[in-house]
Amino acid sequence: MPPIKPRVRDDIAVVEIDGELVVYDERNGELHHLNPSASVVFQLLDGTATMRELADEIARTVDASPERVEAEIRSVQRYLRRAGLLDGKGR
Repeated sequence: MPPIKPRVRDDIAVVEIDGELVVYDERNGELHHLNPSASVVFQLLDGTATMRELADEIARTVDASPERVEAEIRSVQRYLRRAGLLDGKGR
C-alpha cells in the first residue's frame, strides 16, 4: 500500500486573517479557526506529499527535529480528518 498523502477537500471555503485561517465547511455549517502553525500545515496538505516528507521540509525551514515536527503535523492532520476537512481520496 502506498504512503498516504493527505489532501484538503476542494469544496470548503477558506479565508486568511492575520496569518490564521478560518475554514467554513458548507456540508455541515461548521466553522474552524486554525492558528498560524495549523494554517501552514493545512495549506501544505495538497495531496502531493506524505506526512514524513512535509515534516522533513518544515523541519529544515524552522531548524527543528523532523520527528517533533511530524508529531505536530500528525496532530493537525488528525484534527482535520475528524472535522471532515480532508479528502478521503488523499493517497
